[in-house]
Amino acid sequence: MPEPRVVAAIATLLALAVAGCSDDRSDEPSTGGAGGGTGSAGATGGSAAFELVATDDLSVSPDGDEVLADCWNGICRWDAAAGTLDLVADRGTVAVAPDWSTVATVDDGTVVLEDLDSGDTTAELTGLADADVTDGSPVTAVAYSPDGGLVAAAGQDEEGDQRLVLWTADGDEVATLDTSGEVHRISISREGNRIATAGNGPVEVHDLVKGDTLELPSGGGGTVAWSPDGELLLGAGADGQPSVWDAETWELVAELRGTRLHEAAFAPAGDTIALTSVDETSVTLWDPARDPRRATRLEGHTSDPGAVAWSPDGSVLYSVSDEDGVLAWDAATGERASTDFELPEGR
Repeated sequence: MPEPRVVAAIATLLALAVAGCSDDRSDEPSTGGAGGGTGSAGATGGSAAFELVATDDLSVSPDGDEVLADCWNGICRWDAAAGTLDLVADRGTVAVAPDWSTVATVDDGTVVLEDLDSGDTTAELTGLADADVTDGSPVTAVAYSPDGGLVAAAGQDEEGDQRLVLWTADGDEVATLDTSGEVHRISISREGNRIATAGNGPVEVHDLVKGDTLELPSGGGGTVAWSPDGELLLGAGADGQPSVWDAETWELVAELRGTRLHEAAFAPAGDTIALTSVDETSVTLWDPARDPRRATRLEGHTSDPGAVAWSPDGSVLYSVSDEDGVLAWDAATGERASTDFELPEGR
């Protein structure tokens, strides 16, 4: 099946179409069943359910002034200070460039890069297309490199085999790699020479210089994230727990037992990891070097949060859940910030 953020982008457009055709314009949105990072929801109360705000991706602008996520009816862009919402209707994303120049979308097996502001196509990245996929896109995950110069995508090729393809942001193919299973998360190292993946198999590290692939002792699911200096890799351990490996020796240096990793992001300074867990409404702050076995829980969401993102200076942490939308946290105190982020209107 397609990766959740790909499904979320498709669901955004479907929700718009349904809203336009329905005679039932309730003032209250129908939500539920869609937590845990999936953009597609089951039915609830006899009506089509959807996420007010998708939970698979969350991005902060390079100047820290805006926060971006997909919403059920378009791309939501919030003023980070005021929390006011600017809705870009009829559009969706599966990844956002670090410099906010472009966003990635998916058209069947093609990854399309669009200018964030204008919506104009800047590149089309081809190489993933399985003619047998009829219930969605053969693309299961997309990610930009930290400098925005590379884009990686995973999915099925024409033969139905699992592949990972790397392109320049201009559309030139750099590498095609085999993966051991379906990939749901991709993270490219700072130097762009190593790609970590997570999915229904173990965490894999693809070294483009050495030309080899390393399978880490890990379980399926969760996410992967390189530390800003590239010296650590976060992924799900054998039991799904957040685990940190040394990126040179590949020794396990820390793990947080009792938590099942969902989404995560390293703070800009690289010392603290913000993460969310499967079936928990709290957001976790974890400093593996200071205390590898304990963490701070931030309470405030009423539905399971997914993606997390830091302000450029690391002073503010943002998290997102389908019903609450975006919450902001003071990273130093762990307290909720005063800004309330406007929710999109319900259907």
